[in-house]
Amino acid sequence: MFTVAVRRVGAFSIERGRSLVQMAAISAETMRALVRLTFFNRACYAALIRQLDEIAVRGLPATCIVALIFGSVTVHYLLAILTGLGAYDRIGDYLIDSMLHVIAPVSVTMILMLRSGTTVMAEVGTMKIRGELDTLATLGIPLRDYLFLPRLAAFAVAGPCLTLAFSLVGLLGGFLVLGYFQDITLANYTDQITAALTLRDLAFVTVKPLLMACAVGVIALQRGLAVQATLAELPPLLIRGLLYALAFVTAWEMVFSFVD
Repeated sequence: MFTVAVRRVGAFSIERGRSLVQMAAISAETMRALVRLTFFNRACYAALIRQLDEIAVRGLPATCIVALIFGSVTVHYLLAILTGLGAYDRIGDYLIDSMLHVIAPVSVTMILMLRSGTTVMAEVGTMKIRGELDTLATLGIPLRDYLFLPRLAAFAVAGPCLTLAFSLVGLLGGFLVLGYFQDITLANYTDQITAALTLRDLAFVTVKPLLMACAVGVIALQRGLAVQATLAELPPLLIRGLLYALAFVTAWEMVFSFVD
């Protein structure tokens, strides 16, 4: 029994280590393509535009809907508590900290993971099974230029942009939906928000979702490339990919909680 347990732990560690090495290789190859400015190539540029449309632009409606729901609940309860305590001067600080530092980045990352991450995993896995990746290699087209860079660049752009949109809709839309039930005017509310907003908050709402979104993109690419033979492998790979992404998001959140 002990031997079996050791073997299972060893196999698990080897598999996870191999996955981490592959993710590091994908990240390094993407940075190499970025430095070489390969996105100016016509085919790579077209792929980049398609991915930006799919990941960033088409993800905006879902982001705004979730932001309105989460923002309404957050604004309603925080305003109820703070106005009840008479802490009007802390309204902006608490709303900025909760929305820009935690709710918006994590929510957007989860949306990207569930919507775009699974799509990229399935797309790359299907391309590998159909031999399209081998065709690219035969034609001398590096995967880093046509496959890695457009998708990771789209994730890198979508993370901060959708997080900013989420924050705006959550804070303003949340007040317009439920904020009028509280003893505070819209003018006073916006004054509190703008007074509490600092450059550090803007840097936080940009860097955090950027790193989280890139992590989701790298995991999606690695999981898609892990498909070996048949489409039947995709469902379990998608599940493991989502678990990997969730673990990375949790790890990043712990890191930023110490920085914040």
